Amino acid sequence: RYYGCGLVVPECLSSCWILDLGSGRDCFVLSQLVGEQGHVTGIDMTEGQAEVAKKHIAYHMDKFGYRKPNVEFFHGYMEKLGDAGLADESYDIAISKCVTNLAPDKRAVLREAFRVLKPGGEMYFSDIYASQRLSETVQKHRVLWGECLAGALYWRDLYSIAEEVGFSPPCLVTASPITTGNKELEGIVGDCCFVSATFRLFKVPGGSCARPGQVIYSGGNVGQERELVFDANFTFK
Repeated sequence: RYYGCGLVVPECLSSCWILDLGSGRDCFVLSQLVGEQGHVTGIDMTEGQAEVAKKHIAYHMDKFGYRKPNVEFFHGYMEKLGDAGLADESYDIAISKCVTNLAPDKRAVLREAFRVLKPGGEMYFSDIYASQRLSETVQKHRVLWGECLAGALYWRDLYSIAEEVGFSPPCLVTASPITTGNKELEGIVGDCCFVSATFRLFKVPGGSCARPGQVIYSGGNVGQERELVFDANFTFK
């Protein structure tokens, strides 16, 4: 299933092992991007979502010409990946879009993502963030919850939680403001502003040097021969 949230993936995915926090269309796009030597795991808290996805595995593997499936789906919670059998340091990349805000314990989500990532691995994800901590009235509003706004994390808290669980400081990739377009809802959220933002978080190996360094991009990425846009602040020529 697809809910119109866009596609959130970094470059150079060939042969990577990827965890998608969700189990929608993206897993099959990723399945082709990682190639037959890569692997994609989708996990979803809604059993129906996972079951729908499983029904389409054979179809996609046939279309891609793969001899065996390189994608699997589990019913489970992203706060408890261990319950689904996901082992420590087993994935190169974890991705998600607009699902972390639906988790009551966002610290647990990041902690689990950090645990299953290999050293040097990356969490690349997009979500909704708020300009301030939300009031209990906003958090319990059914419409705002359904629109993924009531569960939005205060953006500064993302930085502190990421550091707490062990990630490198979040790198902002893109950001776009979001408005409710509804006078009644605007009155409920008050002066709080929302933004859809994509971040990169890295599991940097312990003891890595934090001193300044020089990076030279060799132009090896197809489609990015002249420059590599790393995030909103850094573009490597």
